[in-house]
Amino acid sequence: METNSELQRAFFRMRLNEGIKAEMRLLDPLGLLLSRNVAHVLLLNISQEGLCFLSGLKLPVDKGYLVDFQITLSGVSLQLRGHIVWREQRDNQFEYGVAFHPPNRMKPIMIRLLNQEMLRQSPNQLKIHQLYRKLRSRST
Repeated sequence: METNSELQRAFFRMRLNEGIKAEMRLLDPLGLLLSRNVAHVLLLNISQEGLCFLSGLKLPVDKGYLVDFQITLSGVSLQLRGHIVWREQRDNQFEYGVAFHPPNRMKPIMIRLLNQEMLRQSPNQLKIHQLYRKLRSRST
């Protein structure tokens, strides 16, 4: 049986090898804080369209509220907002899928930061990118 986290996605999600800790807050649909409480969660993967995180909190899958994340990716502090679109229980934790809202607001910044993070996590990839650039410049 296919789970929500294994469904086909339109965009590649980068697995965060060490995970990234984030502060999460709950907001109403207009972006106002529902509570002053902050939850610390672990981001598992991320794309320009959304992210996946792990938490001990059982949150509803409902578009009636937003989740707001404060994270640092490749040295840049970001505030990302979205709706929880799926939830799966993993032992005593819950794994969540989030679609960013609005979906296109951060896309160009996210693409650049994800590329930088990928190169940071896999420095050998930089050599491959440089080799392809050289080959491409020779062919033109």
